[in-house]
Amino acid sequence: MRQRVLRRAATTAMTVLLLAPISAQADTVPADGDAVLPGNQGVIDLGRASTGQVITWPATFRLTCFGLSHAPPGSTITLEESGAIVPDGGSVSVTAATIGPVPASWTAPGEGCPSPAPTLTSSTPSLVTMTMPPTAGLASFTVMWSRSGATGLTGPSAMTIEVEVVTNTPPVLHLPVNQTAEATSAAGAAVSWTASASDAEDVPPPTPSCSPAAGSTFPLGTTTVTCAVSDTGALEDTGSFTVTVVDTTAPVLATMPDLALTTGSPDGATLDYGQPAYVEAVDPTPSVVCLPASGATIPLGGTTVTCTAMDASGNDSTMSFQATVTYVPPVVWSALWGEPVAVSGGTFVANPGRTIPIKVEIFANGVEQTRGAGSLAIATCGGTAIGTLALEWDARRWNAHLASGRLAGPGCYVATALLDGHAAGSFRIELRGDATPAGSDGGPKATR
Repeated sequence: MRQRVLRRAATTAMTVLLLAPISAQADTVPADGDAVLPGNQGVIDLGRASTGQVITWPATFRLTCFGLSHAPPGSTITLEESGAIVPDGGSVSVTAATIGPVPASWTAPGEGCPSPAPTLTSSTPSLVTMTMPPTAGLASFTVMWSRSGATGLTGPSAMTIEVEVVTNTPPVLHLPVNQTAEATSAAGAAVSWTASASDAEDVPPPTPSCSPAAGSTFPLGTTTVTCAVSDTGALEDTGSFTVTVVDTTAPVLATMPDLALTTGSPDGATLDYGQPAYVEAVDPTPSVVCLPASGATIPLGGTTVTCTAMDASGNDSTMSFQATVTYVPPVVWSALWGEPVAVSGGTFVANPGRTIPIKVEIFANGVEQTRGAGSLAIATCGGTAIGTLALEWDARRWNAHLASGRLAGPGCYVATALLDGHAAGSFRIELRGDATPAGSDGGPKATR
């Protein structure tokens, strides 16, 4: 540490000599190693660097009005390296910079500068590129610039850059092997890992940065993760690995209940079912196909319905359920009408004002039916509904009384006996237009 202080003192003394004014009565063009700090920084400490490391640092210049001798208006000042003091084993290269053109408002020769004194900054910096020496210690680089293109200038344009050179080895990245993850959504999967680094000089070791970062959501497919780490000597190591997100999980179909169907047709029955539900994390719309499809006709007996779900990645699963069709012969309904109707399908002629007693026995496949909801439906022979009457069971038959006044006037009508909505038989009613008796007893006459 004492050696560094002594060398820094020597460097500072040399810089002071370089910066000493040749004439205190002319414009100056000092070098500035830190454009952020106020004033001109002629000595810059860059901290630590490793042996052989290359560092580039910018130097800016400011033409400052001073004294009575000034740069001519319209002139452009070019600054180029005129010499350098470089530590053993090191090297330096310098780019040129320019200031100007000097504005016409610049102070004329022989006149004093206004307060505050005007300044004009170089349009681009001069880049000083230094290669550190091969041995550790304090390295001092002093660069001097010559000025051309204008007269009336004084003082040096110089800058000293100090660096503590240390023996350094680059850090070493420690990355995971290539990763494979199962997708959890249509966006892919969140994948985490641990990347670290080791370094012989830095304690604690530097922390790597990776892009994309650990924990990011990676899309389906393969993504390259690039990592880098730098130590305090600006040495770095880079590396990469891949993250592959796959979809190998098939959709899961919900179980469908077995179907029990009945039919009165020997050809079978029509299937009727909804599409089974599914659970699928990645593909929002997997295809679901069932065979036989809903709406198809299946034969009597048992049929297996198989449903297959397939996602966009080609993963598929199946589910089956049973559909059983039982043949149930159709029911044959019939009616036996009592007097005065007497014959099913016949025509009963009546005069207006007549009440027709309805007496009927109802059979299903030849078996008399004594329970249920019985009714008599009245319609015109053209099919227009007129109304219904309730049929009552009296332990022998179904009964009702049909008043001709319920009909819509003279004409043809059909009366149908129903039980629980099933038509059992009917007869026709011909309602005449006068009250003349049609039978010898003055009542209506049934015809067959």
